Amino acid sequence: MEVLSPAVKFACTCLLLLAAAAPLEAGDAGPLPSSSRDEYEVKAAMLYNFAKFVDWPAAALAPGAPFVIGIVGNDPFGIRFDASLRDKAVNGHPIVVRRFALADDMKGCQVLFLSAADPARARRVLQSFARAPVLTVGEGEHFAAIGGVIGFVMDDRRVRFEINLDAAHRAGLQISSKLLRLATVRRDAVREARN
Repeated sequence: MEVLSPAVKFACTCLLLLAAAAPLEAGDAGPLPSSSRDEYEVKAAMLYNFAKFVDWPAAALAPGAPFVIGIVGNDPFGIRFDASLRDKAVNGHPIVVRRFALADDMKGCQVLFLSAADPARARRVLQSFARAPVLTVGEGEHFAAIGGVIGFVMDDRRVRFEINLDAAHRAGLQISSKLLRLATVRRDAVREARN
């Protein structure tokens, strides 16, 4: 029997906690196939838990203001996501989920999720939020490389994530070392090309 190192045990435990800490309640998940539904339940739980491992600049969130998780464009989570966050808070700030079309004012979000449905839209949104104190989270192998802070990637039907430290620094976000240990750490694609 193979014995896992303490670091591997810690990583496995944290991943399980991230996936299970925000269980979704029963409700309408929409027409997603079972495997996609499972994938987005894990991603929804991780979105909430990322917020607990990131520090925003003090000026980014006024006392008593809601902690806003924004979803741009295609919403793969549905109403179950909202229900799972009811009565939850981040550092004493109640969580509010808002959905935006591209033309809407997305300012005021602490977390902004962009689905993989429209890569061109993701690039435009990332450019407009490049220096804003917003945790941008998206999907796809290149999301973190093009300037997103956290990118979900699928690895053998498992949800993993990459963190772009350059993007986090530009946004003024401090990411916990505990979260960094679970991620693949990336830098901007332009910077990688120069090195």
